[in-house]
Amino acid sequence: MLVDYEEHHDYRSPSGIRFKVLHKARHAQDCSWPMVVYINLEPTKDAKAGTVWTIAESIFLRTFSEF
Repeated sequence: MLVDYEEHHDYRSPSGIRFKVLHKARHAQDCSWPMVVYINLEPTKDAKAGTVWTIAESIFLRTFSEF
């Protein structure tokens, strides 16, 4: 489990795929929800490399790890 994360750093997903955090963001409808914007650096089973993703910051911190 991560305590914090940095933009432009690589992290490992629960499935072992490498991702790069692009930005810290806020949810558009409720700005109290911190979000993470990131891309996969390797293809996943359902998306090619370079796909842009978003996830709630709390979930990212719980499920991703240092690469």
